[in-house]
Amino acid sequence: REIKKKFYVKKIGHYGTLDPLASGVLPLALGEATKTIKFITCNRKEYSFFIHWGKETDTCDDEGKVICETDKRPKIDEIVSVIEDYFIGNITQTPPAFSAVKINGKRAYTVLRENKNFSLNSKKVFLKSITFLFSNDNTSSFEIDCGKGFYVRSLARDIAYKLGTYGHIVELKRTKVGQFTEKSSILLDDILKIGQSEFEFNCIHSSISMLDDILAYEIEEKKDLKDLSLGKSIFINNK
Repeated sequence: REIKKKFYVKKIGHYGTLDPLASGVLPLALGEATKTIKFITCNRKEYSFFIHWGKETDTCDDEGKVICETDKRPKIDEIVSVIEDYFIGNITQTPPAFSAVKINGKRAYTVLRENKNFSLNSKKVFLKSITFLFSNDNTSSFEIDCGKGFYVRSLARDIAYKLGTYGHIVELKRTKVGQFTEKSSILLDDILKIGQSEFEFNCIHSSISMLDDILAYEIEEKKDLKDLSLGKSIFINNK
């Protein structure tokens, strides 16, 4: 909304939603580039985050109300053993109650705010890797490489369960979405400070460059070219 107003962009879209308390990479599509969103592969994402041990909240992050509490704090060797044994590959995960998952057409967080009881179905998600970095007082730091539809807040909750304690996210940062990285990104505050004539940075990619991983087919017939330009489908002979 801020960028649309600043640069008078008529159409704008984004790839993937960030949690309210999360920071990091959020790819935006401007103008006609919004048409490419459904074709761009953003299945792989990377995050860094901290788990606070000993407390579980109803949102699975630091914004929620504490619902369970314990004095148990996991040891480093226990943490490393659990994440390697239970949280690599295709795993089953139940989204947090405060999430954008739809319940009878409504977002789960909306239903929850209406004080209605409901249950969320678990789903299969993919975690390529998880790395334990360090522990400090009651928190531990991690990095993960995961697939689409993955909830880091659920991961924190489930790791804590396996360790016989409770836990929630206190800091979450998305460092990569598909080929969009933190290094090739720009802060929202910085982009709002610049003039439109200076709107050329390494954070801007052409629509064509975003579709490099899609197979190409060379069109030679003029009729086919015209039909495509009008949005019509054409017949492709694969033989």
